[in-house]
Amino acid sequence: MTPADHVELTRREFDAIAWKFLRSEFAGQIHADWPIDRRIDAYLQHHGPADIVNDGSAFNALLERVMANIGPALRNGVLAPPTN
Repeated sequence: MTPADHVELTRREFDAIAWKFLRSEFAGQIHADWPIDRRIDAYLQHHGPADIVNDGSAFNALLERVMANIGPALRNGVLAPPTN
């Protein structure tokens, strides 16, 4: 029996959510001064699945997939390069 707040997603599902996040306003310059975990939390609260926020393991897995995909997102033009 799994706890009600335990989220079980595949790596492919975490990647899909990570890419949706990377394409969202929360990955853009408007929120650039927010820590990455706060950005992901806000994204999940607005666009779901919000149950990931309450599962530390799932949240960390999503954070890992977001971080792993930042480079490809920059190379593919999904994310704008940072401005100084």
